[in-house]
Amino acid sequence: MNVCAECRLPMDREHEDERCGACVALAGRDLDISVAPLERTDLELVLAWRSNTEVYRHFRDQDAPLEWEDHVEWFESRDVRRHDFVISYDERRVGVVSLDDDDAVSVYLGDVSARGQGVATNAVRWLCDRFADRAPLFADVHADNDASKRLFEHCGFERKKQTGDWIRYVYES
Repeated sequence: MNVCAECRLPMDREHEDERCGACVALAGRDLDISVAPLERTDLELVLAWRSNTEVYRHFRDQDAPLEWEDHVEWFESRDVRRHDFVISYDERRVGVVSLDDDDAVSVYLGDVSARGQGVATNAVRWLCDRFADRAPLFADVHADNDASKRLFEHCGFERKKQTGDWIRYVYES
């Protein structure tokens, strides 16, 4: 089985440069962005990002900084259908884009200098391209999170419903 040299996911066919079509398309965009699977060596940085109030304040299932042991346990017990990728911009790690086992898309940028540069938008577009076979995909966005609402709408997600403080956006490939 062929595996993409960048995202390390299986490819349905061989490509000339050993990358899947979604990674080739991401590399062809104007920004220097790449993605790589989240690895144990990334956990310390990701813990720091996710323990920052400005990052987790709009997370559905987190309302306080994480503990190292809980973070490692989460990483080691992830479902095989869940995919988490570290986003790199200008050769430095800046955030994470994920698809969970229920086909929910999430993204955050822990490095504030990468915000407003199109990094999250390109990462979400890449994820939707790469996992188009799992569509419909969705994102639950807090009603106060205007930046994420714009991001998902810009990436082709449609606002479907609101339940309490959470708005469901759906992407059909």
